[in-house]
Amino acid sequence: MESEGQVLDEDKLDSAIADLLREEADEEPEQQNGAEAAARSEQVFPELPGQEEIDEQAAPQEIGFAASLLQKWADLRGAA
Repeated sequence: MESEGQVLDEDKLDSAIADLLREEADEEPEQQNGAEAAARSEQVFPELPGQEEIDEQAAPQEIGFAASLLQKWADLRGAA
């Protein structure tokens, strides 16, 4: 039980899309100056830790089972 297809009025569709885009443009505030944009980008992108800090955090994890597996793998490959 399908309904009959309808003819698409492309002009009417284009007009409706243009109206929606105009309404969105009217609702947006005026362009922000550089300082406001920078402040907003600081909120969006957090400050990431440096590689040294990541390496320091990862060092204690390398001591243990994973390190022994890596050593055994190196031994089996003949690298060590």
